[in-house]
Amino acid sequence: MRDIDGLVIGSCQALALFQEYTNGQNGVVFARSNAGPRGGAQGGANGMVQGLETVRDALDAYRPRQALFLSPYRGMAADAAHLVEKGIDVRTAGPLPVRTRNPEIPITDIHRSDPGFRAMLETSRHADFGEPVYLRLISSPEGGKWPKWWCVFQSCRKAAALLDSPMRRVYVAATGSARSLHVSITLKTDRHSTGHLLVSPSGSRLQDDLLLVGTGGTLADDPLLNQPGMYGKSDYRMLTRPPRRCLADLWGSEALITLTADERRFYHDLLRAIGDSSRSRSGICLEYPAA
Repeated sequence: MRDIDGLVIGSCQALALFQEYTNGQNGVVFARSNAGPRGGAQGGANGMVQGLETVRDALDAYRPRQALFLSPYRGMAADAAHLVEKGIDVRTAGPLPVRTRNPEIPITDIHRSDPGFRAMLETSRHADFGEPVYLRLISSPEGGKWPKWWCVFQSCRKAAALLDSPMRRVYVAATGSARSLHVSITLKTDRHSTGHLLVSPSGSRLQDDLLLVGTGGTLADDPLLNQPGMYGKSDYRMLTRPPRRCLADLWGSEALITLTADERRFYHDLLRAIGDSSRSRSGICLEYPAA
């Protein structure tokens, strides 16, 4: 086996976010978690990724110092546990979909690598923006229920940060199944602000369409403009976006997410609620655990 610095596993769409790294980052190997044709270019919503290996081939061929799972897949928990047993520093971008007796694997905050999110978060703290009162976020990840659940988890974390308040209550509505699954989340926070999160199939091409309304202005990250901006009382001002996502930000200790046992239970209840709602065609309300 060949020693490498890092192994990054995810859907083609998730890996395409780090296009600059996949096209030649020394010491880091990228592998696709979902099935697809071997070799050639793999498509994602944000570009094409060349010559990705399968996760099975990568695990057989390399011994990484660090491993990061950007997308969930069947068998991921066993793969992650095997890497941990070998002394490898493993992180995931969301909770494990299945409960295991193994120690909890650290979760990394995926938005640490998103320059648009960091720009919006910084601007939302300015006095002229005021207090955040409403957020709308539309995402369209590849895959079925598990990847969409991770997207909901990440969107909830993003919403709580931008609304600057912990969640209090979540209403879940889902329709469809597998890759055609749509998930709609309505959340209320401790400050009585509201968020609407829509996770739709990847064909919608609405990846991270975000609107944040404050008492003094409105922030928007429009995927068509590919640039965040702020609507004031009389104008629209583009925000400066850092040049690229930074993979190293996901390895830092400041990116670690600490979930309590009650919070982990909540997100597993949320996964179950997504399936129950899509089958029953009715909404389900969940209370977020108090701090």
